[in-house]
Amino acid sequence: METLDPLQSIYNSQVKKSPILQADQVLSSAKSALKKLKKDQYWTLGILSTTLLVLAFFFYEIGQFGDWKLITGLSLMLGSLGIRVFLELWSRLQLRQLQPHQATAVFVEKVRRYYENRKRIQFVWTPIIYLTYGIGLSFFLIAIQPHLSFAFFVYCLITGIGFWLGFIWVIRKSYQKERETLNQLGRITKEGY
Repeated sequence: METLDPLQSIYNSQVKKSPILQADQVLSSAKSALKKLKKDQYWTLGILSTTLLVLAFFFYEIGQFGDWKLITGLSLMLGSLGIRVFLELWSRLQLRQLQPHQATAVFVEKVRRYYENRKRIQFVWTPIIYLTYGIGLSFFLIAIQPHLSFAFFVYCLITGIGFWLGFIWVIRKSYQKERETLNQLGRITKEGY
Protein backbone atom coordinates (compact mmCIF):
# COMPACT_ATOMS: atom_id res chain seq x y z
CA MET A 1 0.00 0.00 0.00
CA GLU A 2 2.99 2.27 -0.02
CA THR A 3 2.34 3.22 -3.65
CA LEU A 4 -0.93 4.93 -2.77
CA ASP A 5 0.58 7.15 -0.07
CA PRO A 6 1.76 9.85 -2.52
CA LEU A 7 -1.71 9.94 -4.09
CA GLN A 8 -3.32 10.22 -0.67
CA SER A 9 -1.05 13.11 0.32
CA ILE A 10 -1.82 14.94 -2.95
CA TYR A 11 -5.52 14.44 -2.35
CA ASN A 12 -5.26 15.69 1.22
CA SER A 13 -3.34 18.80 0.14
CA GLN A 14 -6.05 19.96 -2.26
CA VAL A 15 -8.22 22.85 -1.15
CA LYS A 16 -11.71 21.65 -0.49
CA LYS A 17 -14.54 23.93 -1.55
CA SER A 18 -17.28 24.51 0.91
CA PRO A 19 -20.74 23.95 -0.63
CA ILE A 20 -22.11 26.73 1.56
CA LEU A 21 -19.53 29.15 0.24
CA GLN A 22 -20.37 28.19 -3.33
CA ALA A 23 -24.10 28.67 -2.68
CA ASP A 24 -23.36 32.08 -1.16
CA GLN A 25 -21.34 33.01 -4.24
CA VAL A 26 -24.17 31.91 -6.55
CA LEU A 27 -26.71 33.88 -4.52
CA SER A 28 -24.45 36.93 -4.52
CA SER A 29 -23.93 36.69 -8.29
CA ALA A 30 -27.67 36.33 -8.88
CA LYS A 31 -28.41 39.35 -6.68
CA SER A 32 -25.77 41.37 -8.52
CA ALA A 33 -27.23 40.44 -11.92
CA LEU A 34 -30.76 41.34 -10.80
CA LYS A 35 -29.56 44.65 -9.40
CA LYS A 36 -27.92 45.47 -12.74
CA LEU A 37 -31.11 44.59 -14.63
CA LYS A 38 -33.16 46.84 -12.35
CA LYS A 39 -30.72 49.74 -12.72
CA ASP A 40 -30.70 49.47 -16.51
CA GLN A 41 -34.47 49.32 -16.56
CA TYR A 42 -34.71 52.49 -14.46
CA TRP A 43 -32.55 54.32 -16.99
CA THR A 44 -34.60 53.07 -19.94
CA LEU A 45 -37.85 54.03 -18.21
CA GLY A 46 -36.46 57.45 -17.32
CA ILE A 47 -35.35 58.27 -20.85
CA LEU A 48 -38.57 57.03 -22.45
CA SER A 49 -40.82 58.72 -19.89
CA THR A 50 -39.03 62.06 -20.27
CA THR A 51 -39.39 61.90 -24.04
CA LEU A 52 -43.04 60.95 -23.68
CA LEU A 53 -43.70 63.89 -21.35
CA VAL A 54 -41.98 66.36 -23.70
CA LEU A 55 -44.02 65.11 -26.65
CA ALA A 56 -47.23 65.19 -24.61
CA PHE A 57 -46.53 68.79 -23.57
CA PHE A 58 -45.80 69.75 -27.17
CA PHE A 59 -49.00 68.03 -28.32
CA TYR A 60 -51.02 69.80 -25.65
CA GLU A 61 -49.56 73.23 -26.44
CA ILE A 62 -49.32 73.11 -30.23
CA GLY A 63 -50.54 69.84 -31.65
CA GLN A 64 -54.18 70.19 -30.76
CA PHE A 65 -54.46 73.24 -33.02
CA GLY A 66 -52.67 71.68 -35.99
CA ASP A 67 -53.95 69.98 -39.08
CA TRP A 68 -54.62 66.24 -39.35
CA LYS A 69 -51.03 65.45 -40.37
CA LEU A 70 -49.60 67.12 -37.28
CA ILE A 71 -52.16 65.50 -34.97
CA THR A 72 -51.66 62.09 -36.60
CA GLY A 73 -47.88 62.37 -36.44
CA LEU A 74 -47.79 63.42 -32.81
CA SER A 75 -50.40 60.80 -31.90
CA LEU A 76 -48.38 58.02 -33.51
CA MET A 77 -45.21 59.19 -31.78
CA LEU A 78 -46.97 59.50 -28.41
CA GLY A 79 -48.76 56.18 -28.84
CA SER A 80 -45.62 54.25 -29.72
CA LEU A 81 -43.69 55.73 -26.80
CA GLY A 82 -46.66 55.16 -24.48
CA ILE A 83 -46.82 51.48 -25.46
CA ARG A 84 -43.09 51.19 -24.96
CA VAL A 85 -43.26 52.73 -21.48
CA PHE A 86 -46.17 50.42 -20.61
CA LEU A 87 -44.17 47.36 -21.73
CA GLU A 88 -41.19 48.49 -19.65
CA LEU A 89 -43.38 49.01 -16.59
CA TRP A 90 -44.92 45.57 -17.10
CA SER A 91 -41.44 44.05 -17.35
CA ARG A 92 -40.46 45.95 -14.23
CA LEU A 93 -43.29 44.29 -12.33
CA GLN A 94 -42.16 40.88 -13.60
CA LEU A 95 -38.59 41.65 -12.59
CA ARG A 96 -39.75 42.32 -9.05
CA GLN A 97 -40.97 38.73 -8.86
CA LEU A 98 -37.45 37.39 -9.45
CA GLN A 99 -36.12 36.70 -5.98
CA PRO A 100 -32.88 34.66 -5.74
CA HIS A 101 -33.85 33.28 -2.34
CA GLN A 102 -36.87 31.44 -3.80
CA ALA A 103 -36.83 27.71 -4.39
CA THR A 104 -34.45 26.86 -7.21
CA ALA A 105 -37.07 25.49 -9.60
CA VAL A 106 -39.35 28.50 -9.05
CA PHE A 107 -36.53 31.00 -9.52
CA VAL A 108 -35.21 29.31 -12.68
CA GLU A 109 -38.73 29.13 -14.15
CA LYS A 110 -39.36 32.82 -13.42
CA VAL A 111 -36.03 33.78 -15.01
CA ARG A 112 -36.95 31.71 -18.07
CA ARG A 113 -40.40 33.35 -18.35
CA TYR A 114 -38.95 36.82 -17.87
CA TYR A 115 -36.35 36.14 -20.56
CA GLU A 116 -39.02 34.86 -22.98
CA ASN A 117 -41.19 37.92 -22.36
CA ARG A 118 -38.26 40.27 -22.91
CA LYS A 119 -37.39 38.47 -26.15
CA ARG A 120 -41.00 38.90 -27.31
CA ILE A 121 -40.83 42.61 -26.52
CA GLN A 122 -37.47 42.95 -28.27
CA PHE A 123 -38.26 41.00 -31.42
CA VAL A 124 -41.99 41.63 -31.92
CA TRP A 125 -43.05 44.86 -30.22
CA THR A 126 -39.91 46.95 -30.62
CA PRO A 127 -39.78 46.87 -34.46
CA ILE A 128 -43.46 47.83 -34.56
CA ILE A 129 -42.77 50.70 -32.16
CA TYR A 130 -39.78 51.89 -34.24
CA LEU A 131 -41.85 51.82 -37.41
CA THR A 132 -44.84 53.59 -35.83
CA TYR A 133 -42.62 56.28 -34.34
CA GLY A 134 -40.89 56.75 -37.72
CA ILE A 135 -44.24 57.12 -39.53
CA GLY A 136 -45.39 59.59 -36.89
CA LEU A 137 -42.16 61.56 -37.27
CA SER A 138 -42.68 61.66 -41.05
CA PHE A 139 -46.23 63.01 -40.67
CA PHE A 140 -44.99 65.54 -38.12
CA LEU A 141 -42.21 66.79 -40.40
CA ILE A 142 -44.56 66.99 -43.39
CA ALA A 143 -47.04 69.01 -41.31
CA ILE A 144 -44.51 71.57 -40.03
CA GLN A 145 -42.55 71.98 -43.29
CA PRO A 146 -44.77 74.71 -44.84
CA HIS A 147 -44.59 76.82 -41.66
CA LEU A 148 -40.81 76.88 -41.30
CA SER A 149 -37.94 78.40 -43.19
CA PHE A 150 -35.89 75.98 -45.24
CA ALA A 151 -32.89 76.16 -42.88
CA PHE A 152 -34.98 75.58 -39.77
CA PHE A 153 -36.84 72.72 -41.45
CA VAL A 154 -33.53 71.06 -42.34
CA TYR A 155 -32.49 71.50 -38.72
CA CYS A 156 -35.76 69.86 -37.54
CA LEU A 157 -35.32 67.08 -40.09
CA ILE A 158 -31.76 66.32 -39.00
CA THR A 159 -32.53 66.49 -35.27
CA GLY A 160 -35.77 64.50 -35.64
CA ILE A 161 -34.14 61.71 -37.61
CA GLY A 162 -31.07 61.91 -35.39
CA PHE A 163 -33.24 61.50 -32.30
CA TRP A 164 -35.09 58.58 -33.91
CA LEU A 165 -31.82 56.83 -34.78
CA GLY A 166 -30.44 57.65 -31.32
CA PHE A 167 -33.62 56.23 -29.80
CA ILE A 168 -33.14 53.00 -31.77
CA TRP A 169 -29.45 52.83 -30.80
CA VAL A 170 -30.13 53.36 -27.07
CA ILE A 171 -32.86 50.71 -27.00
CA ARG A 172 -30.75 48.18 -28.94
CA LYS A 173 -27.75 48.83 -26.69
CA SER A 174 -29.86 48.36 -23.57
CA TYR A 175 -31.22 45.10 -25.04
CA GLN A 176 -27.70 43.81 -25.65
CA LYS A 177 -26.68 44.56 -22.07
CA GLU A 178 -29.90 43.06 -20.78
CA ARG A 179 -29.44 39.86 -22.80
CA GLU A 180 -25.88 39.49 -21.50
CA THR A 181 -27.10 39.93 -17.93
CA LEU A 182 -29.99 37.50 -18.43
CA ASN A 183 -27.65 34.94 -20.00
CA GLN A 184 -25.30 35.38 -17.04
CA LEU A 185 -28.23 34.91 -14.67
CA GLY A 186 -29.25 31.77 -16.56
CA ARG A 187 -25.71 30.37 -16.30
CA ILE A 188 -25.60 31.17 -12.59
CA THR A 189 -28.85 29.35 -11.95
CA LYS A 190 -27.75 26.29 -13.98
CA GLU A 191 -24.26 26.08 -12.47
CA GLY A 192 -25.13 26.93 -8.90
CA TYR A 193 -28.15 24.83 -8.29
